[in-house]
Amino acid sequence: MTIPHNFHKLHLKEKHTIYILWIKAADGGRPSLFSVAKVTVFILDINDNPPIVLLPQSNSSWLLVPPNTVQGAAVAEVYAIDYDAGINAVITYNIVGKIGPAPHLFGINTATGNITLQQKLLDKDYGLYQLLVKVSDLGQPQPLHSSVMVNLFVNETVSNKSYLEALLHREIIFTEERLTEPNQCPSNFPCSPPVIPIAVFLMILSVVFFTAALYMFLRMRKNKKKRHSVEAQIPLKVNLNYCTKDWDEAQQ
Repeated sequence: MTIPHNFHKLHLKEKHTIYILWIKAADGGRPSLFSVAKVTVFILDINDNPPIVLLPQSNSSWLLVPPNTVQGAAVAEVYAIDYDAGINAVITYNIVGKIGPAPHLFGINTATGNITLQQKLLDKDYGLYQLLVKVSDLGQPQPLHSSVMVNLFVNETVSNKSYLEALLHREIIFTEERLTEPNQCPSNFPCSPPVIPIAVFLMILSVVFFTAALYMFLRMRKNKKKRHSVEAQIPLKVNLNYCTKDWDEAQQ
């Protein structure tokens, strides 16, 4: 069997995804007999590349958000690429930290990275907002991620850029937020349905069915007794009349 001398090197570098080998097996007889088999080797991608953030270009980049921005409008975008392949290159975006007068005003689309205004801006909402965005791939067995800062300044204009630049370069400590998307859960816990609410619902449902069944049973039993009582009285009355009539005729 002959294997290309550079096969292992190419495998490690993931330069090709498919290798086709022709394997010849021969015996030592005279004449020698042999068989040939075709072997196809598929190279799986290794998740060895974290996402690379292209937008914004740096953690100190910023965008102006006018106060008249319409609710639901896109105000910024986070864009990243991943040099892996398949599921290892699928990217998700999440805001894991927020600082600003009203941090809940901005949300992100986990699939596209578009940041939108969630509510109408008010006078008290003016100021600088800093959003820490975590960009992750869905690689296996362990996803990789990168982070980037998105800076949004809610105001009509930027009159003092030096002051804004000083704010952007100050040290920030974020408290990581819990992800609230229904299709996400912490990495160290398996995603599973809520057990306690389901159990309570099933218990209530069983009690309702048992009560309804018991009520129907008692009602049917009561109707059955009433019907038997009426049926027992009718022949008794007929027999009484019949016997009375026979007795009168017998007396005549």
